[in-house]
Amino acid sequence: MESRRGAQTAHSSRKLAFSGMSVLVAIAMARTKEFDENEVLDRAICLFRKRGFNATSFGELTSELGVSRQSLYDTFGDKHAFFHAALRRYRQKAIGHFRQVLATPGPVRPVLQELFDSHLSYICSQGSLGCLMINSMIEQAPHDGDTQAEALANAREIEGLLAQRLAQAQREGDLAAEKDPVALARYLFHILLAVGVAARGLGDREGLRDTVRLALRTLD
Repeated sequence: MESRRGAQTAHSSRKLAFSGMSVLVAIAMARTKEFDENEVLDRAICLFRKRGFNATSFGELTSELGVSRQSLYDTFGDKHAFFHAALRRYRQKAIGHFRQVLATPGPVRPVLQELFDSHLSYICSQGSLGCLMINSMIEQAPHDGDTQAEALANAREIEGLLAQRLAQAQREGDLAAEKDPVALARYLFHILLAVGVAARGLGDREGLRDTVRLALRTLD
């Protein structure tokens, strides 16, 4: 009888201990999530735009973002994985902006002018930090397959959106029938890349506007 009571007591103690550990684990997990993931990614985007991937240490990220190393690691993984989460977030927001502008009704040239103007305004802001995707293409894509794949997917998606809008303009009689929407889209995307690189290296906003004006004459 006594041995049975002892066994029951030991079993109850183990259950209480296990329950207590579960509560502690749950609390610890909740603490690691005491931040908004998208907000942290948006702030990380600013850091990576400013310093690049290689010059931004994991310690600097935790210090600047105000999130512990373990919390970042548990949520996103290592620095490489965190960077790519930020890059994907950046791409999603950029593509969303492109879609919104290109959906504007009316003649295509003012729509594309607005697209380039907003692009220039962004990449020339905060001391001409440029575009994270373009900066990463230069810094990381040559030796990092993940960045290269992300950059290629970004290129294809933007080129596709531009081609669709140009084809629409052609159907509406706003673009000459002999123009090739796909070739034009690829050309305009390359202009977006070029001004992104120039903005980061030179910061010559007026010169970049002249480049855009000349590029849009290909629609005539």
